[in-house]
Amino acid sequence: MPNASEPFILTFQDSRIRVQRHTIQGAFVYHITFENKRPPLVITRAEKPTGQNWWTSIPEGRQLEANLIGPLIEEHIKKTG
Repeated sequence: MPNASEPFILTFQDSRIRVQRHTIQGAFVYHITFENKRPPLVITRAEKPTGQNWWTSIPEGRQLEANLIGPLIEEHIKKTG
């Protein structure tokens, strides 16, 4: 599998974001660039000790954005494969 996928565009909070998936040591991370000049964001899926999956930012601190954007990425992946 290549290290990076083709970027795709999603709508987020009345703006557009550019999302590109990268693979780092077998894990997917998503680099997000905002159209509205907000600083770029990197998010990934993590697993709690209970087995529950959740989205987190790298580095931590932008959890709210990760929780809002992660499901948009999941929906896009389900639609496009």
